[in-house]
Amino acid sequence: MILQELKAKHDKLKKLDGGGIFKSGTYEVFGSDTHRYIFNPCLPENTLHSFESQFSCTLPNEYRQFLVQIGNGGSGPGYGLFALLDWNFELEINDENFLSTDFPHVDKWNITQNVDTDSDEYTETEEFQKWEEEYFSNSHITGSMRISHYGCAIYYLLVVTGKESGNIWVDDRANDYGIYPAVSKSTGKRLTFLEWYAEWLTESLNQFS
Repeated sequence: MILQELKAKHDKLKKLDGGGIFKSGTYEVFGSDTHRYIFNPCLPENTLHSFESQFSCTLPNEYRQFLVQIGNGGSGPGYGLFALLDWNFELEINDENFLSTDFPHVDKWNITQNVDTDSDEYTETEEFQKWEEEYFSNSHITGSMRISHYGCAIYYLLVVTGKESGNIWVDDRANDYGIYPAVSKSTGKRLTFLEWYAEWLTESLNQFS
């Protein structure tokens, strides 16, 4: 979907949700009461070049065009899109090679535990602490950037380096579901950034049909 069509769909959704047509002054789409369908100002190309130079990476073209023509974060899936410089939101990443290192996954990844990880007795053991340190290591998400928070510590990732570059993945380790690719509910295929955004628009608009 070209950006103009995507923007038109977005504007239609904005008019339907929270505009008093269905419920006066309320937002029906999940997370929309946070972003309120507002985009941050677009970014100039030189800002993107500086970012890529700093982190030795190349932003996927779809995402790049969105930043330049639509906005630097704001309205979007979950609680909205992060601004570019918030790509490491709530992560302690100081390694400037992080985004230039290949994303390590091509299929769903998880490390399951065969014990009750909610048990206070177990969570105090050295075994659990070692598992937790490994499970939540940032080494499992190199080459990707956080672009949206879905709640319950679930994050959407945009892969920027490696075989999955340009695709959206989900980091659901906080709920013990691991890291897995976002797929279309209609086709089962993996989603690029604009496909993921367009699917969110379509599903959201369907709430009002």
